Amino acid sequence: MFFDNASTTKLDEDLIDELKNLNEEFFYNPGGLYSKSRNVKKQIEDDRKKIIECLGGESSDNFVFTGSATEGNNLAIMGVLRKNFTKMLFSMGEHPSVYNTALELKNRGYNVEFITLDKTGKVDLDDFKNKMTADVDFVSIMHVSNETGAINDICSLVEIAKGVNEKVIFHSDGVQAYGKIDVDVSTLGVDMYTISAHKIYGCKGIGGLYIKKGVNLKPIIFGGGQESGLRSGTENYMGIHIFSKVVERAKNDLLKNSNLVKLLKLKFIEKLSSTSLKYSLHSYDDNSPYIVSVSFDKCRAETLLNMLNDNMIYIGNGSACSSKNSGNRILQNMGVPKDGVEGNLRISFSKHNTVGEVEKLVDCLSLCVGDYLSKAR
Repeated sequence: MFFDNASTTKLDEDLIDELKNLNEEFFYNPGGLYSKSRNVKKQIEDDRKKIIECLGGESSDNFVFTGSATEGNNLAIMGVLRKNFTKMLFSMGEHPSVYNTALELKNRGYNVEFITLDKTGKVDLDDFKNKMTADVDFVSIMHVSNETGAINDICSLVEIAKGVNEKVIFHSDGVQAYGKIDVDVSTLGVDMYTISAHKIYGCKGIGGLYIKKGVNLKPIIFGGGQESGLRSGTENYMGIHIFSKVVERAKNDLLKNSNLVKLLKLKFIEKLSSTSLKYSLHSYDDNSPYIVSVSFDKCRAETLLNMLNDNMIYIGNGSACSSKNSGNRILQNMGVPKDGVEGNLRISFSKHNTVGEVEKLVDCLSLCVGDYLSKAR
């Protein structure tokens, strides 16, 4: 049973056959001059338009296909960077692909400031208002936390930022948001927004960056000048086409999938509360229902993960991109005690999970925690 869907999701079954068909009919290089290549190029542009439309963007906006959301985040930050930037703001809750890029900029001498989180895992609004001064050139705040599911009010944050400096560029990492909560980039007011295919039942190796008209980026990968010169390299057409399919499905099935996952989360918390286990939840009612962050008293997460693994139940203990690192920056910034950080598990649901699986998960957790504590005595 798989409960680490915040790290990746299973490709929709019917798309496997579609990939085979695409490999037969559309394997041609989009950069070729012959008709087959031109047809692939046209299909890519059609897919780009579909994704922009699903995101709520305008036809004049752009969407750059990248090899991952990590690359998309790097393109947003490093591509917009200018030598004369005075100050850049990032939240302490960012994914490593944003947070570590910010640290690199700080090491290079740029004025980078980090916004703290409140106890719920959201950006601390007072701290943001204090640091959002007229000399801020760039802001990056994720939409939904990949650790706890906390949802930042991006619309309000953009309004505050633009009210202080109308020229500030606002980027948001929307990887854990799109397909799980309502997303409309025009309503949000963002200048750039990152999404990923493999978080919404698409292929790995394909992500993208929405770019509002008027935002000027410089490439960070150089070569043949694909993607309007912003991302060189032969386009991954099969990944792109499947990406457009799952983006459309995620939008159309948003309510149905959300209702299912809300039920799964409710069942998980209800059944957990009926056990004798001592635990702390770090996810709240107004979070994304797809992620639950929970710590078990006097338990180490890594040991519990291995015990669950032995029972063929697979969960996470935070971002897969930083799971080898000790500690947890997000939970620590929320004020979670050391014991809570060390015992933290991240359970993340998908449309493929069932109520029966959730019940088995809690039963197994109860046994594993009990076994762990009995051996620790």
